Amino acid sequence: MATTLCSSNDVSDPAVTSVTGSNGWAAKESWASHQALIKQLYEKKPLAEVIRLMESQYGFKATLVHRAALLVPSIADICRVKMYKTQIKKWGLDKKNKEFEMRAIVRKRKHRADQRKDSVIRVRGQLQDFAEVVRYWNRKGVTIDDIIARQTVSPTPETVELFTPVPSPVLTPQALAIPERVLRCIRDYFKGSFESGTWVRTGPPSECFSIKDKRNAAGTDVLDFAFQCDLACSLFERNLFHEAGQTLIAATAKIKNILSAEHPRNLRELFSVIAYVRERKKDEMALIILRYFSALGKVLLGSEHPLSRICEWIELVYASDFDDVLIRCVESMADQFESFVGPMHRTTLITRMVSLNMVGWKGNSRIEMLQKLLGECEKSLQPYDLRLLQVRRYLAQVYFAESYYVEARTLSQKNTTCSQYVQSMDIGPHDHSEDLCMIARCQYTVGEVGYGIAVLHKAINSNMSIWGPQGSRTRKWLLRLEDWYLEQGQWDFAAQVRRRREDILESMDME
Repeated sequence: MATTLCSSNDVSDPAVTSVTGSNGWAAKESWASHQALIKQLYEKKPLAEVIRLMESQYGFKATLVHRAALLVPSIADICRVKMYKTQIKKWGLDKKNKEFEMRAIVRKRKHRADQRKDSVIRVRGQLQDFAEVVRYWNRKGVTIDDIIARQTVSPTPETVELFTPVPSPVLTPQALAIPERVLRCIRDYFKGSFESGTWVRTGPPSECFSIKDKRNAAGTDVLDFAFQCDLACSLFERNLFHEAGQTLIAATAKIKNILSAEHPRNLRELFSVIAYVRERKKDEMALIILRYFSALGKVLLGSEHPLSRICEWIELVYASDFDDVLIRCVESMADQFESFVGPMHRTTLITRMVSLNMVGWKGNSRIEMLQKLLGECEKSLQPYDLRLLQVRRYLAQVYFAESYYVEARTLSQKNTTCSQYVQSMDIGPHDHSEDLCMIARCQYTVGEVGYGIAVLHKAINSNMSIWGPQGSRTRKWLLRLEDWYLEQGQWDFAAQVRRRREDILESMDME
């Protein structure tokens, strides 16, 4: 999509015009159709600004302005605010901690503690840490002991719930032995696959592959699977449930080919996806993926196959120390690859970086480990080696996640500069587009909005040129582009991007 489209401050979309009931208030159906947009705006802007934008940009009014209200404008304003607050409360979007709720939490928690009960706190449907309650009162110069001393008998508000946490499952000796069993199975599986010739060692710049991959596409299949799961998370977060469900179905449809090919990267990518989905707070989705791999693995490979057994055992520790087991598994994979193909082999390096990107590594410790790995690569590899570019890309992602935007942009710009020298080594536009996308995100985040949007357009076009318009990354980046236009109030641009996404969905028969 060209970036030279003219913006307009007076955008009226006939699809979202106001609908009012006979009493002058916006009809229930009209509120429902605007709920997603109001929610998106309210998460980032004050209520008064949301009301102004909904009226001026989308033509939506909470209530008709009657003649009497025109004589006293404040009446109309009060009515609109009241109606918005009513809907926001109904949708569970209210942001502010209320004093009566904070007081009720302290009182109720103390009452339950006296009964030797632990408490989980939920306010307006959202879990809340008691530390936040303490900070609320500290800001007011009041201690928890003061609140308890002044407590009065009053009913607990409907918006406040305190309940006993579900106890963690008691781990039997058999369950405690599962992590070691999984690690041993991984070691035996890797050793057997290399020694039998099922997995083929390659030159260091390339990834190892499987002789069972008759289509020579398993490596691409498993990456597409990961991209689609990532996209599904983004769609769920935007309440685009139908499209998210269809995307997840498309992802799981690839599992049969992935399992049959037994590509060396299969387990690594599966565990990486599960860790990422869990980090996005989509535990049910993570379990669906894991169980699908386990069940289909038993059908295609047999219940005694290492892949089937590993997935089954991993599921058994899901409710306990799952994250720790997952990290140990990927670290073990990296060690196994290193023993068979060396520390600087592309397969080893990627697996090592995936282990550092897992949920257990955060903050400066993760950055320091990746910086050390990058330093080792810079000493051992040629300046334009694809492995070096890949390590930079991983480190840039971590820099961005930890809010080091200048550092992330610098590494990504270095990669885009190097890419023109390594075309003969088969660097794809996909890799180049990923670096462009990171540059765009950094520029937008630091306030260079126009430049960021322009570079994201370039990344999308570059990605489409090699993967086509239906690629998962193209669709995700279009979602991001639409969000950016909405944040900037460029509603006509956002509508054009949305129509572009809808055209892609229609061509994929996902509507």
